[in-house]
Amino acid sequence: MNKIVFFGGFGKFSKMYLEALRSAGFEISLAVEDKKLDFLSIEKDMLKNKPDLGVIAYFGRIIPQRILQIPKMGFVNAHPSLLPRWRGPSPVQNTILAGDQKTGVTIHLTSQEVDAGDILTQKEILVFQDDTCFTLTERLAKEGSSILPQVVEEWIKGLIKPQSQNHSLATYTKLIKKEDGLIDWSKPAEQIERLVRAYDPWPGTYTKMVGEKILKIKKVKIENGELKILVVQPEGKKNMPYEAFLRGHKDFKPF
Repeated sequence: MNKIVFFGGFGKFSKMYLEALRSAGFEISLAVEDKKLDFLSIEKDMLKNKPDLGVIAYFGRIIPQRILQIPKMGFVNAHPSLLPRWRGPSPVQNTILAGDQKTGVTIHLTSQEVDAGDILTQKEILVFQDDTCFTLTERLAKEGSSILPQVVEEWIKGLIKPQSQNHSLATYTKLIKKEDGLIDWSKPAEQIERLVRAYDPWPGTYTKMVGEKILKIKKVKIENGELKILVVQPEGKKNMPYEAFLRGHKDFKPF
């Protein structure tokens, strides 16, 4: 039986990949969570157990090269975009921000350059007009975890010939910060609408009120070419319809 070491964030979507491997009968010799890291201990464990392959899914930390070299079949990564488009830490958010009509999952070999390794397979999916980062990530994780076990099996058996990425077409993403969610109301309505969906659930989008209080903008839509706010969340309170919020804040004007 092939041994696999799994590196994941251990949120909902990472666990989907891990459970898919377990259900397919692979032996998980070690499961590493990105919040509790001791690379020296991990290295010792891997050298002892000698895994055949490493698998990465939603792991938010850089894995040292000495660890990546331990499995005899290397490491593969499940990346939620159609590489080489949207390399880096925020591919789903940037897919929505750019208005891409399609995206997908890429299973690729790891390399020293982030998300630049040779491709084992890709699965394309459509982006819906109302997709948020959460809904799109969920669909991508379902598709990715459904194809991962077969890809892993075929790679270990030597049945897949990796394909190089076209590096000249690469686009890159950055690490998103909380302050990125502050809405610039001078931007076109379409950009703001995408921002609200792209940053749901994190970091969320917001605007500042009098006294530096924060009003979270939870849901918007474009109607007759204009941006319409539907749902907001005042600081320290629950979500409410924007119309209800305005009844208590008649002077509030975000635009």
